[in-house]
Amino acid sequence: MKRYEALADAIAESIRSGVLRPGDRMPSVRQASVARQVSPSTVFQAYYLLEARGLIRARDRSGYYVTAGSQALLPEAEQADLPEPESAPVAISERVFEVLESTAERDVVPLGSAFPSPQLFPLQRLARVMAATVPRLDPWSSVDDLGQGNARLRRQIALRYLTDGLHVRTEDIVVTNGALEALNLCLAR
Repeated sequence: MKRYEALADAIAESIRSGVLRPGDRMPSVRQASVARQVSPSTVFQAYYLLEARGLIRARDRSGYYVTAGSQALLPEAEQADLPEPESAPVAISERVFEVLESTAERDVVPLGSAFPSPQLFPLQRLARVMAATVPRLDPWSSVDDLGQGNARLRRQIALRYLTDGLHVRTEDIVVTNGALEALNLCLAR
């Protein structure tokens, strides 16, 4: 398979998985060339191939855009039957709890902790912003994003990966409340 065909297939997968949606602007030839570490000619050939497949369309002096019917033109990828990963119990060390408890001591500067001093929080400014925005907040928005996180944020993260030449599906991104929650999710079965 030639480089431009592999690039076109990777972009087509981004369109199929919904990372790139109809109407989205494709990365410029220069951006894609730098991100994917290929020549601009390779990017042009990939874009021409995607255009021939009806997945993207060039707009005069504007660039390439995902076409409206692009989702229907792509076949669904086959899911491979992957073996179930084995898991092992993980014990949390008492030392971790000691470090976490030390953050509550006012005379200790927690340099090794992810919890900053509460004195660093701009509480008055935060109170003003919350007073202005909370009354307009949809009550259901607090539970809508509990699963994998805010869909718009996950899509923006996937687009950021795409700019760097990596295809990550939006469904594969999970937004957590911190590193510990992320680690727990990784270790959980």
